[in-house]
Amino acid sequence: MPNKFLPLTVLAASVALACAVVPVSPIGAVWVVPPKNPPAGPVITAVELRPATTQLVQPCPVVLVFHGDITTTRATSVTYTWVDSRGRSWPEHHRRFTLAGGNGVTHKWKVGKPGKTVDAWVQLKVISPESRVSSKVPVHFTCAK
Repeated sequence: MPNKFLPLTVLAASVALACAVVPVSPIGAVWVVPPKNPPAGPVITAVELRPATTQLVQPCPVVLVFHGDITTTRATSVTYTWVDSRGRSWPEHHRRFTLAGGNGVTHKWKVGKPGKTVDAWVQLKVISPESRVSSKVPVHFTCAK
């Protein structure tokens, strides 16, 4: 009659492989431990900003909403801000991105005065863990009187 149970040596080898245990002798094993230091290389791989929706002529002031993406190679904490063509910097934002890939951020900017033309640009600026900036996104429209 065939044996319904796996031999102990086959069972032990299966458990060792499933648990990432590499046997070195019949009575000892070595655990494979991943390194504690993160992999080398850049953490931030892209910083992108999309234009806000505007009309050629619109009532002002208007609140523009910009949507950006900060792309990372791994989970990390990021500090970023927004800058404009007038040299203005907004307060810094600190976020913990838990996954690699694109991470969305938004920015609201109230701009314009009745009868005036707005001709400016905005950038998304990553401060840390590495300094990176998006392309300048132009903002151009005329405010209705």
